[in-house]
Amino acid sequence: MVEFATQYEVEHFNDLRLRLVTPPDALEYFKAFHESRENNASYLDLGYLAKPHSFNENFASFMATIRSRKLDLFGLYSGKRVLGAGVYHFVPYSENGCQIVLWIRTSETGKSIGAYLLKCLTMHAFFNKKFHFAELLIDETHTASRSMAEKVGYLYIETFETYTQGEKGSGKYCRYICFDSTIDALAEGYGKKEIDLIDHPAYNHEDIDLILDEDINEAFKWPPPMLRD
Repeated sequence: MVEFATQYEVEHFNDLRLRLVTPPDALEYFKAFHESRENNASYLDLGYLAKPHSFNENFASFMATIRSRKLDLFGLYSGKRVLGAGVYHFVPYSENGCQIVLWIRTSETGKSIGAYLLKCLTMHAFFNKKFHFAELLIDETHTASRSMAEKVGYLYIETFETYTQGEKGSGKYCRYICFDSTIDALAEGYGKKEIDLIDHPAYNHEDIDLILDEDINEAFKWPPPMLRD
């Protein structure tokens, strides 16, 4: 479950807003991203912003990105200034969850804004997008991001070998997942693991008795079929 906003966040971030990035935000978004290019390149694929292009070329790719139905691009704003951004991706193994990828503007690091942005993105995933869980894939060597995930309320699930993005990619990702309050309540009330409930039919109140059916529990336990060897 996502941790509540801290007193510091309440006092310092009350004027910040999470919202979809729109076409008029393009120039400010590019400024924030290019300022943060070096940091972002460590563990992210920079995509069309990897190399300098004209504004028109970048804007065409930017528009294609925000119009895509494969992801949603959100920014954390102080007025019109972009402090950081986050993207929602669908996860391949469950329609009930999403993966979040985010970055913070270099000039805003060290101010706890990263954790706050992650909280905002996670809460939006649960309350607005109606996902049951949110996932982070963090490079095994990126200890700062791993600590932030745990601070926000994400639980470490596993480490696995795969292609990893960025110049410092280690070849291993750590999977962290945050569960919504329904899954947390089911897990606590029935002595189950949260990870085994992400697609369980007992999530729906009218089917809650199915959590007592061990055949169903076995069918929906982690890992899902497509992630099993």
